[in-house]
Amino acid sequence: MITDVVVLSDSNESSNECVQLNSNNKALPGDSSDFEFPEVNFYHIINEDDVGKSQDADVASCSSNFNNNAPSHQSNNDKHTTSNKHFKQHKVKKLLYDTSDSSSSDEENRNKKRQRKVKNTIGKKSRIQINEEKLKKQEQLTREKALKAIAAKKLKNIKPDECMKFIEITVDKAIANFISVTDVTNTLRDAGVKCTVKTKFISNSITWKRNIENSYVNDDNEICTVTDVEKVSQILVIWNWDEVATKVTNGDFYMSVSSIKCSLPDYKITLVVYGIEDYFAYREQEKNSDKSGTKKKTQKTCTEKYLQLSKHSCNISRKQLETYLNEIQIIADCSSRLINNSQDLALMIYQYTKAIAEIPYKLEKNKNLINKFDWYVMGDNRNTVKVDKSGNGLKRLWQQQLCQFNLSSLEIAEAICSMYPSPAHLIEAYMNCTDDEGINLLKDIPIRRAAGPLTTVRKIGPELSKKIYLMFTSKNGEIVLS
Repeated sequence: MITDVVVLSDSNESSNECVQLNSNNKALPGDSSDFEFPEVNFYHIINEDDVGKSQDADVASCSSNFNNNAPSHQSNNDKHTTSNKHFKQHKVKKLLYDTSDSSSSDEENRNKKRQRKVKNTIGKKSRIQINEEKLKKQEQLTREKALKAIAAKKLKNIKPDECMKFIEITVDKAIANFISVTDVTNTLRDAGVKCTVKTKFISNSITWKRNIENSYVNDDNEICTVTDVEKVSQILVIWNWDEVATKVTNGDFYMSVSSIKCSLPDYKITLVVYGIEDYFAYREQEKNSDKSGTKKKTQKTCTEKYLQLSKHSCNISRKQLETYLNEIQIIADCSSRLINNSQDLALMIYQYTKAIAEIPYKLEKNKNLINKFDWYVMGDNRNTVKVDKSGNGLKRLWQQQLCQFNLSSLEIAEAICSMYPSPAHLIEAYMNCTDDEGINLLKDIPIRRAAGPLTTVRKIGPELSKKIYLMFTSKNGEIVLS
């Protein structure tokens, strides 16, 4: 390594001399300069050993050259050497400090990087968790919406306007022997009722079935619908008048109904006797005709149906038929209807169909009312009284409550309100009375029916007074007022 040293002098010599120091540390040529060499610091990375060697060489050469020419500067050279030693030590300490600082800074950077990685991983995990929670919430909301839609659709399907679409009627073919089935089916289809005709196990019968849409939410939160068929436990059996007359005459009427009941124990049976009114009308005319000429005349003018009636040998009375109908109703739980033409029969079937279709809606309505109240009045939305925040309407409400008692009227309620304007006043009067006085408290209150000189005045009476007293003072909620 070659080091260049520049020597500055203020002597009278013509030129400044430059001295080169080679790598072998040769002695400097003679120089008459009395000045020290200024120290020049180079801020670059060097090897510590090379720095020490170069500085020792420079100091040695400078001291040998300046001993002869400048003995007065010896002390300065000593100072220079000590300063160089301090500089060397400072440099070493600085390098050591720099290395230690660099190592500590590296560790700090590593720690920072680790912390950043941990933060990034935590941030990624938290983001993933947040996204998962958002997805779960969205799925839950979509599922709740789907369930609400299913519930709304179910309520809509059982409403009276929509429930008829899910009912289907099945009519037995054997009914066509005495009834025009096409007239009945066409009337029902015009009313929006599905109707099919086929052979059934019970002859001359009509049954119903309900199509139920069962919806559910699958794993993808999609609404899926499955249609199930539910058989309605109602059956309508239609017998013609001649079959009924024969069974009543032979005594097989009850046995025929009981056999149907045994085959369908869970069904409610309704027996329809078709055309029996014409049979009774014909028998009545036959009894009233005393002359043979009138009989012949009526036979000539009667229709084909009346000819069939005249040929029938069985003779039953209305009283006999009603006795048998009451018997099957009490013993076999079978109701009955008397129908005389196909239009009335179609209307009756439609009424039954509508009643059967509205069964789920009525059951749901009654269930909600029972869950909401311990008791309810069937006409709870009629003749109601509105009371505002200022109390307007309380008197009318008190009168309406008094009108609910049997034997009560608006005039009686107004008479009681004139004496006791609120329930609190009446209860206070009852609290200050004995039982006998309380029972007779209201009986002498006069009732004015109208205004004018012709008005009549009467009293409330002991019966209604007793009922009101029991109502407001009795501790037993099951007690009968009358």
